[in-house]
Amino acid sequence: MISLIYAGNEKGKCKEILQSVEKILLDQNYQKFNLQNDQHEIYSLSKGYHTKMSEYQIRSIEKLNKSELLIFIYPLYWLNLPMILKGFIDMVFWPEYAFSFKRKKYFKNGLWKDKRAIIIYTLGGSEWFHILQGRLGYRVMKYPLKLAGIKNIKHFYIDNLNKSTSDRNVNKVIKKIEKIL
Repeated sequence: MISLIYAGNEKGKCKEILQSVEKILLDQNYQKFNLQNDQHEIYSLSKGYHTKMSEYQIRSIEKLNKSELLIFIYPLYWLNLPMILKGFIDMVFWPEYAFSFKRKKYFKNGLWKDKRAIIIYTLGGSEWFHILQGRLGYRVMKYPLKLAGIKNIKHFYIDNLNKSTSDRNVNKVIKKIEKIL
């Protein structure tokens, strides 16, 4: 099973990437989380990890547990993850489900250590600027994956979206993803 987690807009380059990846996955068993369209409450950790889990959260964690590959597609806003994706990460990378400090099941021994991940993000400016700023939009995503034990992480980006080369860059990334899948 493959989980496709999409946190982009309903049009634009991110949406084009989503549609291209879905075409690649047509013959495979996959499920899609469209975070912009999924009807669920905004999750608040009002009591930290003692907050009662919602039904949507439980279902989402169960779906992710069945997946051997997690594919994340998102735009960077202010060089960081979209708020909706950060909320999803807070909701599904839950103690005792993705990792466990009590049982020493984190990082290389994490509960999702047999899973793989692909991260695809877009940014309007240059990836070099993102790198100079510490690559926050990638690091914030990579840390929970690593904490859960996911070591096999491939990442791709499409930058300079306002330039005429962006279509060519999307095609290059899609061809690389086809080889992986």
